[in-house]
Amino acid sequence: MKLKKSKIPAFILSGGKSSRIGTNKSFLEFNNEPLIKRLTELLDQIFSSVVISSNEPALYKVLGKNIAKDIFPSRGPLSGIHSALSFTDSETNFIISCDLPFVSKDLIKHLINYESDAEIILPKSNGRFHHLCGIYSKSVLPEVERLLIEIQQPNCKLKGSVFELLERVNTEFIDVENLNFFTPNLFFNINTIEDYNIAKKIFEEK
Repeated sequence: MKLKKSKIPAFILSGGKSSRIGTNKSFLEFNNEPLIKRLTELLDQIFSSVVISSNEPALYKVLGKNIAKDIFPSRGPLSGIHSALSFTDSETNFIISCDLPFVSKDLIKHLINYESDAEIILPKSNGRFHHLCGIYSKSVLPEVERLLIEIQQPNCKLKGSVFELLERVNTEFIDVENLNFFTPNLFFNINTIEDYNIAKKIFEEK
């Protein structure tokens, strides 16, 4: 029997070249397979629609997915969230960064099935919340845009971070640390070559 997929869309934030790694993180390989392909295949099992947020659509053509291009380029994850929410017609959207190699199907299903009136729903573990793996309502789009416009103004002290957005809208954090699917590496993300090497070792030991 074919499993029913979620009608809400999923967006993968794949901003391009990482300054700390010097290459596009989404094409780092695990078991001879690019990270972006592994994540796309995982999301395809859950969602009817998977979209990639990137300014380099040609790189992702092989995946056969729609691309949401940035309207405010070079502004980090916030501009990716803006492009995703501008692209979508759905009020509820799942957004995830491309650099989370150990995120699980159980975690994602828990998030998309969680009932809340919050505009943003994010997982939390060990006292940290994970802002690039969660539910984002289209209703926060105006606030995202305001923040992106504000940071372009002279003498603005804001950084244009996702954390600043979370302070402006109704956000709920779900503690997943004690849930049965939780693992210590669930939210491990890759920012440096050292992180990549650690992740590969973890992957090989699984």
